Amino acid sequence: IAGLNQTQIHPRAGLTFQGVLRALLRQDPDVIMIGEIRDGETAEIAIKAAQTGHLVLSTLHTNSTCETLVRLQQMGVARWMLSSALTLVIAQRLVRKLCPHCRQQQGEPIHIPVNVWPSPLPHWQAPGCVHCYHGFYGRTALFEVLPITPVIRQLISANTDVESLETHARQA
Repeated sequence: IAGLNQTQIHPRAGLTFQGVLRALLRQDPDVIMIGEIRDGETAEIAIKAAQTGHLVLSTLHTNSTCETLVRLQQMGVARWMLSSALTLVIAQRLVRKLCPHCRQQQGEPIHIPVNVWPSPLPHWQAPGCVHCYHGFYGRTALFEVLPITPVIRQLISANTDVESLETHARQA
């Protein structure tokens, strides 16, 4: 792809993750994609890059969007740095899909609060068949999205606990 550069990390040759990131920032890229933030030094470089106007995309192993903030803080990134650098946090979870060959609608529809989903959802069950053997076939991704609004930004700066952050995020 024109205009795209990829660098292979090779610690024995002196190309460490942190060293490559620092060199990359001197090239003034528009977008930086970091495969995974694994340590505090990488996290800090990524946050500083975001604070200087670069769009930084990366992955981090956590269970929710709010836990991502805690994980970055555990890596040594100050909350005020997080609040000024983050724009959006997305958490992804892969879930099994019911087999389309044997799933059957059963019982009453499931009623979910209207602010979450406007109409009742059908209740499905899949007993298993020759295509799937156990009722599931394939996976799909579920995403939790946390836009960093001014209120969320202020809560992050104020060192608010995860539960309060999650409560405010749900209300937004």
